Amino acid sequence: MAQDITNEKLPADNTNAPDTGFQNDTSNNNQNPPELNYQEPSEGGKQLKAIDDEIKAKLYPDPKDDEFIIGRNYEDGMVGINSKDLGISVGHVAFPVSPTISEMIQNVSGQYGQRWLGNNYGGKVFNIPTTVISESEDEYLQHIESLSNALIQVSKKETSIVFGAFPEVTFYGHFTSIPDPTYINDSWDSTLTLQFTASDPHGYLQSETGQADNQNRLNFMPKGNDVAKPVYQFEFSADSNNFGYTNGDGENVFVGFPDNTNTQDLMPIVYTDPMEDVGTFTQVRDMSTQNWALANGMPSSDGLVALYQTWAIGNSDFWKTPHDYDGTTTAYGNVLLTKKFNVGITGDWQVSTRMNHSRYYNRAYQRIEAYILGTDGHKIGRFGIQDYGTGGLTYIYMVFGKTIAEEQTNLANGFGYWGTGNTAWAQAQINQKPGYDITLNINQDEPIMSVDRQVTLDFSQNLFDGNNPTYLPDAVQWTHTTRTVEKWKTPRDSTGKATGPQVYSKEVEIDKVTHQTVKNAPDIWNKSTQDYHRWTQVWNSDQGETLTWSTWHNVGTPNPGYGSGWSWRSTDYQRGGNYDKGANRVNQPGNVTSQSKEHDYNDFSALTTFWGNFVVTRIGDNISIKVHEIGNNGLQTDNVVLDMDFKIPDGFDATIGQLAYFFGKTPIHEDKITKTTPAKDDTPASYEYVRAYTNDFLFVSTLDVRGITTADALKKAHTIIHAGDNATIDTATENVYINGALANQFLSPASAYPLLKGGKNETIQFFPTSDKATVKYTYRPAMK
Repeated sequence: MAQDITNEKLPADNTNAPDTGFQNDTSNNNQNPPELNYQEPSEGGKQLKAIDDEIKAKLYPDPKDDEFIIGRNYEDGMVGINSKDLGISVGHVAFPVSPTISEMIQNVSGQYGQRWLGNNYGGKVFNIPTTVISESEDEYLQHIESLSNALIQVSKKETSIVFGAFPEVTFYGHFTSIPDPTYINDSWDSTLTLQFTASDPHGYLQSETGQADNQNRLNFMPKGNDVAKPVYQFEFSADSNNFGYTNGDGENVFVGFPDNTNTQDLMPIVYTDPMEDVGTFTQVRDMSTQNWALANGMPSSDGLVALYQTWAIGNSDFWKTPHDYDGTTTAYGNVLLTKKFNVGITGDWQVSTRMNHSRYYNRAYQRIEAYILGTDGHKIGRFGIQDYGTGGLTYIYMVFGKTIAEEQTNLANGFGYWGTGNTAWAQAQINQKPGYDITLNINQDEPIMSVDRQVTLDFSQNLFDGNNPTYLPDAVQWTHTTRTVEKWKTPRDSTGKATGPQVYSKEVEIDKVTHQTVKNAPDIWNKSTQDYHRWTQVWNSDQGETLTWSTWHNVGTPNPGYGSGWSWRSTDYQRGGNYDKGANRVNQPGNVTSQSKEHDYNDFSALTTFWGNFVVTRIGDNISIKVHEIGNNGLQTDNVVLDMDFKIPDGFDATIGQLAYFFGKTPIHEDKITKTTPAKDDTPASYEYVRAYTNDFLFVSTLDVRGITTADALKKAHTIIHAGDNATIDTATENVYINGALANQFLSPASAYPLLKGGKNETIQFFPTSDKATVKYTYRPAMK
């Protein structure tokens, strides 16, 4: 099956894992394993770290004593805004001794005094004396505008602040007072005291990282003087039933199933791709080689994909030779095909893959989708994210069928989903702003513009400035010559068929004025003349030309009074014409200028910019899909946009054997090609469009396909992690992850997420043993 084109026109809670057999990991029998993983950094490694630290210091310089920086975030690569760039100088900022305190008391009848119930500790308040330095009114207004833009926070997300007086400490909060400035004497300088409230009163030092020793043990004293919330990252070199840690007080986090239970690998990985090499895919250029068809799409013969940041494969170019806008919804782009795999005799399976869709231009019409293919190569279904095309709400979908017609039938019968997300969270993110029209100015080059009619007007005027030779021996002769050409042209293809409406143009080809000195004579102005010569050419549709012409000769008389102009009368008029049946139509390259109004609905939702983990599971006659949002840190969040189950109709073959990805773009009106510059020598052809815009950012990261050996595999104790996997325990959010996906269903309810205490020695034992996993930690020291 090569094509499936419509020619359509543009228009969750996790379950708790069983915990009956929970116990601490004793599989090592208290024997220390050999040294396998930990090594002291080499001298070269230390030098590289020193270079990294130097680069970081240049990218993120500390503020000076009279400065502060807001919005700095090392993890996200945000340098932040320095107060000096806002035109202000910062005075002495006093470090608050404690947060705001409000005591809780109770008056008791008959009691001498009050009953104290304790204190509530709020945020820390910083009063920041500042001077706005301005040399003029314009500079003052500019600084005030900059302050407003930088300091007013309309979102619910707080910002960071770093003071030059103590640059090693970062606070998080919001500005609670931005008063009007007070002028200093008669200058444009002014002062004001800003107030910043750190809702979390802790001050945070820069993050600390490290690694457990060769026994997967950690014994150290955390920095700071208050609790810190560490993140532990496990890298597995062997399969494991569990992972976690226990601290010196016996508090622990346990994820998975005890080793002494009858644990089997009930969901073996049959195919995995970490998306670190484009070469693991076959890029399909011709769908006639496949037993399935893209849904209203065609592969590009010259499109490109590329590795993105070593852990994803992204769309680089949809095409080199562009597809022109034709008003249909057909998409063109890159097709990637995995190798074939076998999910086992049950035919049950689970696919987990991450896809990103980021819309930069509202009216873009692009998509990223995964195709589920059968063992014989037929299309089982597809899932993905697609733009609406005119700034409307982005779609997420899971549809089933070999063709679009089958997909539509199955959708109508409840087998599949197409919409904006079916969860309360997804619907709450929808923001439908007022729409508006945009005007596209289309300046189109046409290689063949046939001239249907042409009117040429030649004009020549001679004026003599002079009269009495007694006083002026010389006179001046002024000559004005023009040629004006009007054309009515129609764009046509090579067969002569019109491809667009007729276009009118008017051009002054000659406009020339000269003068010369001549001998004066009485009434020399009587020699002033005008001559007009107009000829009209009209061509038949195929062959033949009709020519008509006319001429006028005028003589002029100056009006009374110097500078009052001239009066003209015609003294001769001629006309004529002929027909030449053998004359061919004149074809010329030309240009067509027009305007088009297009609508932009200006709608936004969580899917407008979305990185999601798509998990599709088939067990028996049921297929389910669940799509979680992935945060900027690469970890899956609790936010779900789609969570649905479908019953497979009788006779529908849903046994998976292969996957494919499609990065597709539908040309919209803005993509209409207006000019083509052909290739020459080593310079490739280039193209100009109605309007250039940024394409969607599309990439896919990680793919795991698992076979499911029993229908209740998800409920039984089983191997939860495999060699090459990674896991994360985040004590700040109290979530655990496997390969970035939430794995709280494997978490023991006895898990306490013990934290670190700055200034107190900590002893932590991780499991499994170091021959199965290495453990790294990251924490941010906190100050009271």
